[in-house]
Amino acid sequence: MKIIAACLVDFDRGPLGTRARLEEDLHGAAVLRRTLMRLRAARQVASVHVLAPAAQKQRAEAAVAGLDVQVETHEAEPVPWQAYVASARKWSLDAWRGGLGGTSVFDESLHPWLLAALGRREKADGVVDVPAGAALLDGQMLDAMIAHYEQVHEQVRMTFTQAPPGLAAAIYAPALLADLAEANHWPGRMMAYQPAKPARDMIMLPCFWPPGLEVRTAAGRCIADTRTAVERIASILRDVGNGASADRSPDAATVARWLTEVAAERVGALPSEVEIELTTDDPLPDSVLRPRGGAVGPRGPMPDDVFDAVIEELADRDDARVVLGGFGDPLLADNFARCLQKCRLAGVFALAVRTPLVHLDDAALDALLDARVDVLNVLLDAATPDTYRRVHKADHFERVTANIDRVLAAHAARRQPQPLVVCEMTKTAETLADMEAFFYHWVTRTGSAAVAGPSTYGGRWPDLAVMDMTPPLRSACRRIFARAMILADGRMTVCDQDFRGDHAVGTVAGSTVSEVWRGSALTALRHAHGVGDWAGCALCPPCRQWHRP
Repeated sequence: MKIIAACLVDFDRGPLGTRARLEEDLHGAAVLRRTLMRLRAARQVASVHVLAPAAQKQRAEAAVAGLDVQVETHEAEPVPWQAYVASARKWSLDAWRGGLGGTSVFDESLHPWLLAALGRREKADGVVDVPAGAALLDGQMLDAMIAHYEQVHEQVRMTFTQAPPGLAAAIYAPALLADLAEANHWPGRMMAYQPAKPARDMIMLPCFWPPGLEVRTAAGRCIADTRTAVERIASILRDVGNGASADRSPDAATVARWLTEVAAERVGALPSEVEIELTTDDPLPDSVLRPRGGAVGPRGPMPDDVFDAVIEELADRDDARVVLGGFGDPLLADNFARCLQKCRLAGVFALAVRTPLVHLDDAALDALLDARVDVLNVLLDAATPDTYRRVHKADHFERVTANIDRVLAAHAARRQPQPLVVCEMTKTAETLADMEAFFYHWVTRTGSAAVAGPSTYGGRWPDLAVMDMTPPLRSACRRIFARAMILADGRMTVCDQDFRGDHAVGTVAGSTVSEVWRGSALTALRHAHGVGDWAGCALCPPCRQWHRP
């Protein structure tokens, strides 16, 4: 059986829109060379092909000089779903799947038209699609996947595995690549749950090759397309790489253990995700599902200079995620459009807006589309007007769904997928009867839907849960190591459960996000959680959200 491998390269931009780093030095070897040397270590791969735009032919040849690879040039257009996949994957970078719309890491770099043509020309039985920045690819694991593919290729037409992004790659039959091209589908569409066609998860089918438990449960992007990922890979090579040479890079199990045991204890200079509250003004002040209105108290609007300073600092991290939300409706802030524009001009990587979407005038709609907001998270919480009225104490259901229709119509008019619309429901006894209809409708209509468990906000909000989903064994809170909440008055809270700001750890007005994020208050709390002491903050002992990402 003939298995070939392909790396689709662009030396200017990565698949997610970040600056390409393929030519940058990483412990003595350029990123792309490391990827290719790790790939050539796979003995079952017959040939390796680097697919580059024709205008970059010389750069590609220089990058692979001396390696046993073939440079192929093309003039193909980007895949038509690239913008959609990029916006969807920004919120699950560290996991192999879990992106909005069912997107996975396999959707980021795959170009089925090019790979199908390459497979036909080479008379290959399978094509391995390798991310060009996968500098820690495990060649031995890829060999095991190829052996598995040889056993199952007559039953299924691909082989994939669960692993942190960059440690493995997917194998496709040329016929499957041709079918994906004809259907204009990314592979994640096959893996995503489809309410109209329920099927077994593909990890339960023969196309899945099961790695060791440590690899399956680890998380952490190891594709060198952001500064965070590059720094992570460099740390892995330094700590467990047994030297800097590409042919001595650690295997997937070693990397996975590092990600689980070491990376979880490290706190970056900036949080990976920041939710910013522009105002506490809200069209649903009496909602029973979450703190709003009088329960929160008046804050804001956030001053422009404070917002600008925060965004400029966050934009320095090229994978930072910003959510405009908090405990009010950002669309009611007078400076909403200005804030969106500031985020995009500053170069914020991922941008979301969290809103009840009761008020959506033409200016706000234009602002959402002009800024190409990645995600519009609509707090709908119901499938019927009656349920909406009961839980929100307001009669806006038809108005909100009409506003969603306006957004979707604007997608078609502008021929752009952003913002991806994600309607959310909080699962309670009041909304439970609507849950199935809600999920089916919105997954079918927009490609994504979210069902969230209710929170007691550290024991300060009524318990509305249908059942307690908290794991039996407590561990350190995941959020205080990665996420931050900044209120409209500039205070950073200990976490997003502190709706009144009673446990603020500092203010970004006159200070920096980094100074507060790595300040004494949060550092002490993280240390306390690390040793199993939950009493450092009054919110923590009764909290039920500590296990959520």
